[in-house]
Amino acid sequence: MTGEVALDMDDQRQLSLIDEETPNLKVVKANALVEAQYELTGKAHKLVLVAMAQIRKDQTQLFEQVFAVPDLVRLIGASETSSYTDLNRIAKDLMKRQVEIRNDETGEFELYQWVTKAWCKKGHFGIRFSEDLKPFLIGLVGKYTLYELGAILRMTSNYAIRLFELLKQYEGLKSRTFSLDPEMTKSHPAWENFPKLMGYDNRTGSYTRFNNVKQRVLTPAIKQVQDFTEFKQVDFKVIRFQRKAVAIQFTWETRSTLEHVPNHPLYPELLGLGVSQDTIRKIFTDYDEDRIARNLSYVKKKHKDGSIKNPPAYLMDALAADYVEPELNFSSATRTIKDVTPAPVAPKGSQTGNPKPDIAHSHPLFKSCGDLNEFKLLVEAERERGEPFDCYNDFHQYQLDKKFRRT
Repeated sequence: MTGEVALDMDDQRQLSLIDEETPNLKVVKANALVEAQYELTGKAHKLVLVAMAQIRKDQTQLFEQVFAVPDLVRLIGASETSSYTDLNRIAKDLMKRQVEIRNDETGEFELYQWVTKAWCKKGHFGIRFSEDLKPFLIGLVGKYTLYELGAILRMTSNYAIRLFELLKQYEGLKSRTFSLDPEMTKSHPAWENFPKLMGYDNRTGSYTRFNNVKQRVLTPAIKQVQDFTEFKQVDFKVIRFQRKAVAIQFTWETRSTLEHVPNHPLYPELLGLGVSQDTIRKIFTDYDEDRIARNLSYVKKKHKDGSIKNPPAYLMDALAADYVEPELNFSSATRTIKDVTPAPVAPKGSQTGNPKPDIAHSHPLFKSCGDLNEFKLLVEAERERGEPFDCYNDFHQYQLDKKFRRT
């Protein structure tokens, strides 16, 4: 059974046993520590969390924790053939690492040492958290995040661990927005600095380009979170200002929420529109509730006035392109949603705005268009005819028919 056996209380050491129950231990940390800024490797991060999970609920002080090397290596997924080399490297690295934690009173970030002691010798690994971290690990009442240690043990990406904790903190809200550019999002102070939280530098090098962040940080992190935790559907939306990625919004569904899709208020509305049960489940898996609701409202109005022929197909196209996507107002601290009432078709020759770049790129026929202006015409034509085009040739033929009045 997992527990601690005192080795030398005068030396404030305790042997932390690892067995089959260890993955069931709870990691409990103050939200300030969840939102702290630091950089750790995946294995070092897991080792720190293993040590946190050993802290008892009734514990009043921090001890030096001592683990048997073979058990610890297997638990965190380190190499058994080079276990001492790996753990020595982790110990030396942890002694140099710091963590920045926000002071609730001043709002400023303050530097703390992760550990005051870390070593590996004679078949054991020892670690002692800095005494300054005690308020963030012991005696917590409110404003903390709790999860089972086993949720992160199979993860190999430190980014996955960080993302999981940040989602877990807001689990019940099912949505969280972060800033990618704090200077551009000053009017939204609640949006935490995503690069700082995740531990990558977006000011220089390859991470200045969001596509690289998506490929190297977001994609592997989201995959591992979905594979190993209760977060079974994690999506993100990039919020742009003048084509620059300035913020990112995550939405998610957990295992328990997906089981209750038939009880959702939107479920009968979707059935009434002719959407099949399997497709409804896919919709709730692929999209967040707000996106479904606003596009469903849009499609129902189009269906009511008889301007669309195939409501289920048109709904899927509307969801994919997010025809009534929320707009971000950078001049105020609140987020506004644009009117979802369908706009009338613009008269020939009138000026209309271009589709948003992030909407455009999600449309299946965007790449087939010669430029953004042609894509704008395609979108207007789809709305005009009340259903999406199956291919670019259909759009081209529609334009010819319209030109020669054959529609």
